[in-house]
Amino acid sequence: MTIVVFAEKNKAAAKLATILSGGNSTREHVADLPVYSFVAKGDEYKIIGLAGHITSYDFDPAYRDWKAIDPTVLLTADPIKNITKKNYERAVRQLAKQADSIVLACDYDREGENIGFEARDIALQVKQVPVKRARFSSLSANEVQKAFNNLVEPDTNLALSADTRQILDLRMGAAFTRFMTLAVREKAYTKNILSIGPCQTPTCGFVYEREKTIRDFQPEDFWKIEAVFQAGSSEFEGVHRKGNIRDVELAKQIYEKLQGIREATVFRLNIKEKQINPPYPLNTNEFLKRASKFLDISPEKALEIAEQLYLAGFISYPRTETNLYPEDHDFKSMLKNLLRIGEYASFAENLLKTTVSPRNGKKDGHDHPPIHPIKAVSEKQIKNAVKLDNSWKVYDLIVRHFLANLMDPALFEKTHMEVHVKDEPFDCKGSVMKSEGWKQVYPFEISKENLLPHVQEGDKVAVKKLTNTKSQTTPPKRLTEAELLTLMDKHGIGTKATAPSHIETNKKRGYFEIKGKTISMLDTGFNLMDALGVSVPILIQPEIRAKIEGLIEDVEKGKKSFDEAISEGTVLIQKMYTRLKSGKGDIVLRIAGSIKDEKLAEDKNNHIGKCDKCGRTLSIIRTDKGRFVGCSGYPDCRNTYPLPRKGSLDVMRSRECKMGGFAVLKVGGGKYYWSVGVGPCFNCEKQKLCFPPTVMGKCPSCGSDMILIETKDSKFLGCARRCGFTCSYPQKGRVTLRKETCEECGWKIVRVKEPKKDAKHYCINRKCNKKFNNLL
Repeated sequence: MTIVVFAEKNKAAAKLATILSGGNSTREHVADLPVYSFVAKGDEYKIIGLAGHITSYDFDPAYRDWKAIDPTVLLTADPIKNITKKNYERAVRQLAKQADSIVLACDYDREGENIGFEARDIALQVKQVPVKRARFSSLSANEVQKAFNNLVEPDTNLALSADTRQILDLRMGAAFTRFMTLAVREKAYTKNILSIGPCQTPTCGFVYEREKTIRDFQPEDFWKIEAVFQAGSSEFEGVHRKGNIRDVELAKQIYEKLQGIREATVFRLNIKEKQINPPYPLNTNEFLKRASKFLDISPEKALEIAEQLYLAGFISYPRTETNLYPEDHDFKSMLKNLLRIGEYASFAENLLKTTVSPRNGKKDGHDHPPIHPIKAVSEKQIKNAVKLDNSWKVYDLIVRHFLANLMDPALFEKTHMEVHVKDEPFDCKGSVMKSEGWKQVYPFEISKENLLPHVQEGDKVAVKKLTNTKSQTTPPKRLTEAELLTLMDKHGIGTKATAPSHIETNKKRGYFEIKGKTISMLDTGFNLMDALGVSVPILIQPEIRAKIEGLIEDVEKGKKSFDEAISEGTVLIQKMYTRLKSGKGDIVLRIAGSIKDEKLAEDKNNHIGKCDKCGRTLSIIRTDKGRFVGCSGYPDCRNTYPLPRKGSLDVMRSRECKMGGFAVLKVGGGKYYWSVGVGPCFNCEKQKLCFPPTVMGKCPSCGSDMILIETKDSKFLGCARRCGFTCSYPQKGRVTLRKETCEECGWKIVRVKEPKKDAKHYCINRKCNKKFNNLL
C-alpha cells in the first residue's frame, strides 16, 4: 500500500520522513521537486513538502480592466481558484496516480488545513482514494509518531473558514482599492495605488488615531512642588500630594507658605508586600509583542524565525491562541532536557525539586498548546540549523518564558511614606525586591529599586531642598509594534498568523514606518486615513472587521455554513462601500489636494510654505501677467501675496523672517531680499538683525568695523562709522572667507578661485604690510 503525505513545506517533509522512517528515507524527485520515500510497517510512504498555498482566488480576466469595469461589480463577483504553482500541481498529480491513500500533514490551523485541501482536491481529480489527517503541534518524534498512529478526518470547516477569509478580503480589497484609486486619479495625477484592505486599513487606523491625537495636542502648563528630605545620612525625594498643579497661584501660595521650613514629620508609614506573578504561557500574539518589545525584532521577522525553529524541531508550533497548558502536559521531561544547557540548568534543576505547576491563562484555541521548547539546544546548534539573524535570541526568549511561567512569583516590599511639611502632605515611595522569583530567569523586565530610610511614624526629617517647577503636559507617545499588536488582538483585526503581515503591508504601502521601537505615520497614510476618517470613519474603525472575523470563526466552528458567511460578510462590505461612494467628493478633494501639495512641496525652487488661511500649500505662481505667491487651495482659498516684478528669485531655506513672513527670497542674485507677506527687506527695521553685515576686521583709520557693502554693480569694504576709509574687494572668481586671520592686521583671509587658475589666499587690507601676499 502506497501512502502519499502532503506536508506544508519541504523542511517539514524531510523532518517527518526522518522520524517515520527512523532515519532511513531516500530522496527522489517528482516534477523536479524533492519527495522522501521509505517503507514502514509494510507500507510505502512518499512525503512531499508543498510551498504554502499552491492555489489562490482571483477574478476572471474579464474583470481586470480597471477603467472598463465598475468596482461595484467586484463586491458580488465570484472569484476563481487558480493554480499559482504549476510544478507543485504536476507533482501532486503524479503522486496521486501511485497513491492508495493520502495523509494531510500540513500545519494544523486554518491556512494549513486549507493548503492540505488544495493538494487533496487536485489529487482526487486524478484518483479517488481515502484521505486522512495527521494532527500534531510539534515536530518531536513522539508527537509525530502518535499523530500518524491516530489519523483523523480532515476538518472541512477549518479549511472553508480560510476560503471565507480569502474571498471576502479579495472582494473588499479589490473593489475599495480600485474605487479610491480611480476616483483620486480623476482630480490629481498619480501613479500610486491607494490601497484599502479589510485588515490593513483598520490597522493603519490605530496608528492614525494616535498620530492625530499627537498632532492636535495642545500643551498646558502645570507646576510640581517637590522636596528632598534627609533622615540620618540618607536623602530621599517626595512630591506634593496635589501632583501636577494647573493653578499657578495655588502652586505659588503653597510654595511660599513652606519657605524657610527646615523640618518635616513622618505622618504616616505604610509597608506591604506585593507579589508580581509569572507571565502566562506564550501564545502567538504575546510572543510577537515580547519579541518586538524586548528583542527589537519585527513581528513578521519574529514569526519567520519561530517557524524555522519549529521546522527544526526545537519549539512547538508557533501559531496558537492558547495560553494555558493541558493538565497532562509533560513538563519534567523538558526540564530534564534543559539540564544539559548551561544557561538554563540551575533553573531547571530547582524546578525539578518542586511540584511543577504553570500559571495558566484563560485562552484556549483548542488547536495547539502554548509556544514552548521541544528540544534543549545550544546557541551553536541553533545557528547551525536556522540560518536567520537573532534565531538564538528568539529561542532563548521562548525557553526563559517557559521556565519563568513555572517559577514562583517575585516578591517586593512596597513602602509609602507620607511626610508633612508644616501641614502640607508629600508622598515618598520606595520599592525593594525581597525575592526574585521568576525574574531571576527573565532579564527582559528589569525592576528598579528605590530605597527609603528606616524611619517610624512621628520621626522628624530634614527638609534639604524645596522646588516649584514649571512644566508642560506632553502628548501621548507614538505606538510601538507591541502596542499595535495588542490593539489588533483586542479588536479582532487579523489572526495570530496574519497580524504581522498587515503591519508589513502598511509599511510597504508607505503609510507608516518603524523608527526605533515606535511607529511614525507618513504623510501619504495620514492623508488617506484623515480623508476616510472624516467621510467614512467605519472604514478605519475595527468594528466591521471584527464582525467579519466572527463570521470566519463561525464557519470554523460549524455554526454557519460557508455560503451563509460569504453572504452576510458581503452585505457588511456593501454597506461600507455605499458609505464610501456617498463620501467620494469630500474624500477625493482631501486626498487629491494632499497629493498636489506633496508635489508642490517637492519643488524646492517654488515652494514657500503652508497657507495661514486654509493650511494648504503656498508656492510661486507665474502667469503671462506676472508672478505672485498663491495657495494650492484655489478657488476655495484665494490667499495671495505680491512679489517683485523683475529679477531672479531664490528661496532662502535657511532664513527665517523676524517679522513673520512666510519665506525670504533672494532677488536678482543677491541685489536685495524680499520677505513673502512683508515686502522688501531693505525697508524693514529688522534688516540688520536678519542680515548682519560681514565684518572683515577693524578700520585702520578709526578702529570701527570694516564691513562688506554690496551695490548693484560691485562690492567693496567700508567703515561702519563712515570715516571715509574704504578698501576694494575681489571682483572676479568665487570669493570665500577663511577662518584664519592675518597675523599683521587681524583681518579675515579671503580665498579667491578664478576659472582655470589655482586658488589664492591673502589679506586684502590695503594698509597691511602683507596685503595681497599669498599666505598659503
